[in-house]
Amino acid sequence: MTSRQRLLAAMRRQDVDRVPLHVRGVNFWDERWVQTRHPSYAPVIEAVREHGDPFIGWGAGGGVLLTSSDEVRLESETQPGEDWNEQVTAMHTPRGPLTARHLASNRGLPGMQTEHFVKDLDDLDKVLAVPCEPLRPDVRGFSELQDQIGERGLVTCDFANPITHLHDLVGSELLAIWSLTERNAVRSFIHTWAERLGDLIRYLLDQGVGPVFRTLGHEFAIPPLMSPRDFGEFCIEPEAPIHGMIHEAGGLVHIHCHGPMDKVLEGFVAIGCDCLHPIEPPPMGDVELADAKRRVGDRLCLEGNLQIGDLYAAPTEEVVAKTRAAVRDGGPTGFILCPTASPHTEVLTDLTVRNYLAMINTAAGGRA
Repeated sequence: MTSRQRLLAAMRRQDVDRVPLHVRGVNFWDERWVQTRHPSYAPVIEAVREHGDPFIGWGAGGGVLLTSSDEVRLESETQPGEDWNEQVTAMHTPRGPLTARHLASNRGLPGMQTEHFVKDLDDLDKVLAVPCEPLRPDVRGFSELQDQIGERGLVTCDFANPITHLHDLVGSELLAIWSLTERNAVRSFIHTWAERLGDLIRYLLDQGVGPVFRTLGHEFAIPPLMSPRDFGEFCIEPEAPIHGMIHEAGGLVHIHCHGPMDKVLEGFVAIGCDCLHPIEPPPMGDVELADAKRRVGDRLCLEGNLQIGDLYAAPTEEVVAKTRAAVRDGGPTGFILCPTASPHTEVLTDLTVRNYLAMINTAAGGRA
């Protein structure tokens, strides 16, 4: 089977020649990415190039407001620093400006948002005052990427779910507080953005984009930040119709969601998920892969569940054992082996390289 065939078959819970291996964040097909990696990445890149089955994302854009309106304007300036550059962004709306600040690392570390656009309901009203003009992006980039990748991987259309847009405007802390104190405002925003997103997805489907759509952000509406009730109200209710539209067009829905899944696992069936990543094992998560497979494996594909921390720091023989256990507990069908996150350091240690290669070589053998 080709990588594309293998991934699609796994997502459809059909027979595969071996469990697919998606090494998240190792983008061997992207020459610019490869050329900017430290030499320590080279053995991992080559192993993934030989054995990996990559998802390759394409985004339609639209920004946090999901509108093409010219009544909103963004201006940014960067203030350089030794370790961090601060980017200050002003969003000019019909009702006045909003300001956000973001720190970007000069050493390859994850960024940090230090100020969000929305601090109170008045700021939220400024966001809502921006007219909604439907997004009609040029989709030629999707077709061009498909032509470039061919059968070597599976090109997907990636988008954030509605609650992610609210999170990106207000931040995790205020989002959690508002889920209790300003619940009507949260619900109204999410449903409004779900309408905008549904319109965009309908357009993309009409343009031939698909079949796989990948979305994320559901971790903002599950424990510990929110409750299973919140997940139902803020994710399942507004998103299930969008995912249903994708299914009616013959498409598939992939969801990326970190965190403890025990109390919401079946909810991902209700929302219309076809493949769920990363199913983190304890202690980062609270569901073992075998239990997740027993509970929902007949209705959706599972992708995971090797902890990125183990790839960085565990003894290599432990990584081999956990790889074999994941293939055993998740497979043989309806499962994609994948780390829980991407490699996130500028330099990979010798141990981390050995562990990645051990995972890849063990998985490529197709044996438990």
